[in-house]
Amino acid sequence: MSIKTILVLNDGGGSREATVGTAVACARAFSAHLDVLHVRPDPETMVPVVGEAMTGAMVEQMMEAMARTVEERAAKARAAFDRLCQPSGLSVAWHETTGREPDLLAGSGRVSDLIVIGRPNGDGDGPMAATLDAALFDTGRPVLVAPPKAAATAGDRVAVAWNGSAQSARIVAAALPFLKRASEVVILSGGEDDKRAPAAQLLSNLSRHGVKARHENFPHVSEAQLGKALLEQAARLSAGMLVMGAYGHSRLREMILGGATRDVLATAEIPVLMGH
Repeated sequence: MSIKTILVLNDGGGSREATVGTAVACARAFSAHLDVLHVRPDPETMVPVVGEAMTGAMVEQMMEAMARTVEERAAKARAAFDRLCQPSGLSVAWHETTGREPDLLAGSGRVSDLIVIGRPNGDGDGPMAATLDAALFDTGRPVLVAPPKAAATAGDRVAVAWNGSAQSARIVAAALPFLKRASEVVILSGGEDDKRAPAAQLLSNLSRHGVKARHENFPHVSEAQLGKALLEQAARLSAGMLVMGAYGHSRLREMILGGATRDVLATAEIPVLMGH
């Protein structure tokens, strides 16, 4: 698959410049068209359940404050587009609409080749978990999670997490455009995690696609430590991108017990290409 259309979610939050900047770098690398999506939430749907103690005036004030917040984020999103996309020389388009962000992102994502979204963080800024879930589970497209600092390139050196699972296989196939242009590709597997589909067979397949890759086996770690271990290995290799399958276990299990996907999403400082 070649990458000809990239969709980036520009939510107007604190990570907007890094997210859009990462998308611009990818569009430039692949000479792709870039669609920039900003979704305005409907203030009426943002009002919490009104209690008996809340007067009509209080509700009106709350609505006005939420409307101001929506306008401010929209203005910041548009400013980031004007600064980073308009002068880029790329084929770009601005899309602004109102509704539920997860639904609208999913619809547009299905007709794109790659989705770029900001890394969630713990302070409420960046995309909601529901939006990221929609990108991963409801589009059938690879998702590039952008770090807090914009990536200068689309990943010249790429680390690939491989455990022989269906999720790994799907994202490696989707990552081929990145792998083909990378100066170095390293397949990472922990212990005997790849015995379902050995890394040696993956290397043979990649070579037939013109990808020169090598395999490194790092010491086996527990599931609770896997995300941290993958990021440490990527840092050791000076990788500019990590490729990995998302949610090998149920989202509920990872939410309660922890998991590699959740840990990587929380702390990655490089772009992470994910797919489920």
